[in-house]
Amino acid sequence: MRAFWTTILILAAAGIAVLLATRGTETPTPVVADAPCAVPSNGAQATPPQSMEMPSGAATVVAPPVESPPTGASLALGLNETIPGASVRPGTLVMKGGEIFADGKFSIRGHGTKESPYDISWDLLMSASDTFIPRLGEKQIPQRIALLNNAHVRVSGFIAFPLVATEASECLVMLNQWDGCCIGVPPSPYDAVEVKLILPADNSRRHLVRVGTIDGVFHIDPYVVERWLVGLYTMDSATLSTEM
Repeated sequence: MRAFWTTILILAAAGIAVLLATRGTETPTPVVADAPCAVPSNGAQATPPQSMEMPSGAATVVAPPVESPPTGASLALGLNETIPGASVRPGTLVMKGGEIFADGKFSIRGHGTKESPYDISWDLLMSASDTFIPRLGEKQIPQRIALLNNAHVRVSGFIAFPLVATEASECLVMLNQWDGCCIGVPPSPYDAVEVKLILPADNSRRHLVRVGTIDGVFHIDPYVVERWLVGLYTMDSATLSTEM
């Protein structure tokens, strides 16, 4: 074993002598202490010496560029909303191209103001049934819906007025057609909105099927009777534009 290490030392000394003789014929180029240092092939972290000489013309090692963090941070809209009998379930809301993309499934256009109301879909409103079912003890409103609370919203659908009044300041806007009695599909709390209009609407032709768009202030207001959800969404200060 000792003979082995003696041979290694002799070879190392010979190599150093050859290296010094070679460098003596070249003009050394000083390198600053904080110059980048190549990483050894065995993966160990190299520590650059404080004083080191490299032959002229040696390649400079350049550190790879640092990637910037991803854009589109999650929005906090709706997390601080107070909803009777419910809490807000956090989701993932990202602003892209002027639209809010929620939980990778829903897009919401607009800014929630009177001039630029949120333009919402029935799929979005109905998705509250995933986490808000009072009879099963589930009482969380998704953040993507909570952000609509007390905001200006626009929604289109079938319109139903009270059956007897010739003018009405209240109506339902629904996903499905329903005449208020026997024809169509009665709404559920998730696919209908109770609306209070600013001005009464003409209801003299009650037999007509009406499709319209409602603009107004949206509220999440659960109406629960014996743990059964009867109503969920309301709107006030609303205007109605109809298509006959």
